[in-house]
Amino acid sequence: MFKVGLTRDFLTPEGILTYKDMGLDILDKIPDIKYEFLEKWESPLQPETLQQYDAIISLSPAYNAESFKNVTRLKAICRFGVGYDMVDVDACSKANVIVTITRGAVNYSVAEAIIAWMLALSHKLVAKNKLVREGKWLERNQYTGSELREKILGVIGFGGIGGQLTQMLKVFNMQQPLVYDPYISEEKAVALGVKKADLQTLLQNADFISVNCPLTPETKNLVDEKELALVKESAFIINTARGGIINEQALINTLTNKKIAGYATDVFEKEPVIESHPFFAMDNVLMAPHCIAWTNELFREIGRMACTQVVQVAQGKIPDHVLNTDITDQWYSEKIK
Repeated sequence: MFKVGLTRDFLTPEGILTYKDMGLDILDKIPDIKYEFLEKWESPLQPETLQQYDAIISLSPAYNAESFKNVTRLKAICRFGVGYDMVDVDACSKANVIVTITRGAVNYSVAEAIIAWMLALSHKLVAKNKLVREGKWLERNQYTGSELREKILGVIGFGGIGGQLTQMLKVFNMQQPLVYDPYISEEKAVALGVKKADLQTLLQNADFISVNCPLTPETKNLVDEKELALVKESAFIINTARGGIINEQALINTLTNKKIAGYATDVFEKEPVIESHPFFAMDNVLMAPHCIAWTNELFREIGRMACTQVVQVAQGKIPDHVLNTDITDQWYSEKIK
């Protein structure tokens, strides 16, 4: 029997499944697969927990080197999403455990959410809503917005989300997008209708800057005080990637001094964010609790992909979207054959 554990945070405190259509029917169809939810919430995951399972479908808990001490049974951690900064991938590799993400499943939902924020910022939607609620109708002339038309989008990290975003924005008649990503070729950029640029050029020219790269040692504080000083005062920054890619204190200073027009984020350097955070006092900042792209469709797509990856492992296959591909040969020979 191939045993699968789902982390406890897929359930409400009352034990009710949060995401009703997350693909568990895919697992139900395989007689040799048994799944259950972990008995309790823990982070990082403990060895005695992991040793009970062949695969884990994981929402938000962390994994470190101690998690895998004397763990021999576990074959795969299937991350429910694309971010994996909570998983020590090197430790997984040393334990001969592969890590998968649901690459592609989040693209549409996140891209659509970014556009929603672009429109909310540029059209001053929150401020205009507040005018009506506070009886300040006659002050509306002070809140003229701007259109996306003829503006320039800059994308930092041009993966699946960035690619989906630029395609969806074509109907708004914006200028050719600028993208900063050292890992895409000039040929791919041309084929997708975008223009590669260095980070400085992108920051200096973009009217909307969307951060879409993962948080890694390479991207930590990628946008710092020096980089923020390059951004136009009329520009907006949207971050749906991770806190820490933009230096938060430098960004607070920039926003306080009105050096950019606004900022929208659902990610923070420390989560959950607390009310004493300076962002709470800023009327040019929009925030969400790391859920701006959460939709029924998103969780359906993510869940079905994660469950399919589990089935692939159970059937003796290398699953889709493995992060630590350098160990797949060893993993297959030792854990599967």
